Amino acid sequence: MKKEHWDESEIENLLKQSPKVTDNRSKEEVFQRLLDEGAFSEQSPQPQKKVVKPKGIRWTPLIASIASLFLIVVFARQFIGSSNNVAQDQASEALTESSLKMADSAAKNERLALPEEASSFSLDESLAAHTLVYESQLQDVTLFTIGLSGDNAESVPVSFLIPNEIVNEKLGTTAPTKLQLYEAFAPLIDEEGRGFREFHPFKGKFLEKDGELVHQLPKDHPYDTSLGALSNYTGTLIDTFSDDYEQVYLENMDGASIDLDYVGEVKEPISLRSSSEKYNYYAYQMSTGAVYLSPNFRMSYSTVEEALQNMTTEANDIYRTVILPNVTYTVKSDKNVVTVKFDNELDLQQFDAIEVMRMIEGILMTAAQFDRQVKFEQIVQEEWNGFNFTGPLDKPIAANIFYY
Repeated sequence: MKKEHWDESEIENLLKQSPKVTDNRSKEEVFQRLLDEGAFSEQSPQPQKKVVKPKGIRWTPLIASIASLFLIVVFARQFIGSSNNVAQDQASEALTESSLKMADSAAKNERLALPEEASSFSLDESLAAHTLVYESQLQDVTLFTIGLSGDNAESVPVSFLIPNEIVNEKLGTTAPTKLQLYEAFAPLIDEEGRGFREFHPFKGKFLEKDGELVHQLPKDHPYDTSLGALSNYTGTLIDTFSDDYEQVYLENMDGASIDLDYVGEVKEPISLRSSSEKYNYYAYQMSTGAVYLSPNFRMSYSTVEEALQNMTTEANDIYRTVILPNVTYTVKSDKNVVTVKFDNELDLQQFDAIEVMRMIEGILMTAAQFDRQVKFEQIVQEEWNGFNFTGPLDKPIAANIFYY
């Protein structure tokens, strides 16, 4: 671990992943404590001296070591080919209500624009927009998935539905490879304009060799400047290319093996999808207020039961559980369907409609990772906002939808 690569903002982001501190005292206990300390006395409060906080936070070497150890374990799985799989929490979820607008012209600054974020909540279920993509929606459109860089330098998976006629006009085919789609449309996305960090297109050059993906990186690439940069790089590769490729090989521009800081020589390809490592989904909120479904730091699970049960856990301050407050359930899975049975009868009308939608879609996306449909039990309503709970729900194929 190179000390010169650590900076204060990175360590602060790492520490945000630590478990939340909770206060279990009742309101009465807190109120009595305030009374005892004279918080409501009539005496004029004494002026306090202004406390000037230092501009930087000086962390001890011990904290830095613990934080670095956490990420080294994560990257060891991807780059060094470790066989030890750690079951972990994850996910995040996305909500946005307007549609993607694209200028398909020869204008100089042609770019894709993401929709306006939802800024208010309502009990009206009609305002809880669906954000997942289903197979039935792929009539005369092409699905383009990509990972965009969030506020905390973590990839957020989003999905664009582009009319086939536009794809054919740009690429000369309605059945392009994922790499062709990426190279044609990724440069058009206005990432910063909608609150994401500028990231795409990837530096260097991509090649397809025998059905596998190769990423040739230039010497000045930014993907190993910090552990956070490495995490974002691997996350965006997974969110962008995992549908069509199982792994990606990293090379120098001349085709030789490459060395990455914090990792060393990269001898193994980066796994983009694995039958033994699947994610569950949490809510990731951007500084703009938009909320997206997203994996929780790529923490993975080997079974659908474990992934769904762990969604009730608040893992950190960046990714929030999508499960409604005080709601618990049991999980039972067969070959094609996983049954989620709520412990107490759940009346969806008693909750915020957007939060209900987020929970349902988060569970659906998590089960879809394991190629399962979901059957909900113990819900008062038989139908709600387009969902029919009398049978298994359709299996989604992607999250965080944007229309052309």
